[in-house]
Amino acid sequence: MATRIKTEPATSSPIPSSAPSSQNDLKRKRPDPPPTTYAQTADPANGGNVMALAVYAVKYLKEKEKALTFDDIYRFLSVPPQLNTDSVRRDLRNHLKTNPRVDYIPKGFDGKGAFTYRPLHPVHSADELKGYLQARPTAQGISVKELKEGWSAVPTAIDELEAKGELLVTRNKKDGAPKHVWPDDPSLAQHVEQEFRQLWHKMELPPNVSEMRAELERAGLTPTSQIKQPVAQKKQKEKKKRAPRSGGRTTNVHMTAVLKDYSNRKK
Repeated sequence: MATRIKTEPATSSPIPSSAPSSQNDLKRKRPDPPPTTYAQTADPANGGNVMALAVYAVKYLKEKEKALTFDDIYRFLSVPPQLNTDSVRRDLRNHLKTNPRVDYIPKGFDGKGAFTYRPLHPVHSADELKGYLQARPTAQGISVKELKEGWSAVPTAIDELEAKGELLVTRNKKDGAPKHVWPDDPSLAQHVEQEFRQLWHKMELPPNVSEMRAELERAGLTPTSQIKQPVAQKKQKEKKKRAPRSGGRTTNVHMTAVLKDYSNRKK
């Protein structure tokens, strides 16, 4: 007896539409990334978490520009619970004590200990800047960018000291921001009468280098841009060549008369 097999209608998957997607689909917003804390990017196997925390701690000290307790720094770091252990806290504190970019003050904050950022130049006020420049062993200027590393308000102090004649300043041509500073002494400044200043500024310089050179030569001065004539080299006297000396050594000198050829003599 044959059995009848019941079949169900086959369902086919929908054919993808070739129509362009809607504008809303094209502008679909991506989900916001989960917030990351400062220690999640390090490797805990080699103490990398402590190093990562130290980097952000030093950066925080640099931004604050003042002394902070370790608790203030640790609170800012927002250490995740899985890393908030006594060992991590202890290792981070010890690392900051020996960090070359951090100054540790054991007696700060009533013995709790204070941490401050150690800039390249220990300058935090106008008086400290003047004293630091005067105490330098050379007259080399200081970069304002380096000064701003530990004192962000240094441009304002530089403008005030320059107006008093206590600083020499070079500035960027684009925005006029101070670039380098040198110490200056206002007592060395000499007063120049206004009449002489006007006469000085009325003097017109030659428009080009060639006319400037000619004007200096007429005044009996040697211009730095003077065209140097090539110096004629003197001919060296030719040395007389000597006849080469024979390198052979004469032997049997005592037998010269015996060995002499007498065949050309007549008998």
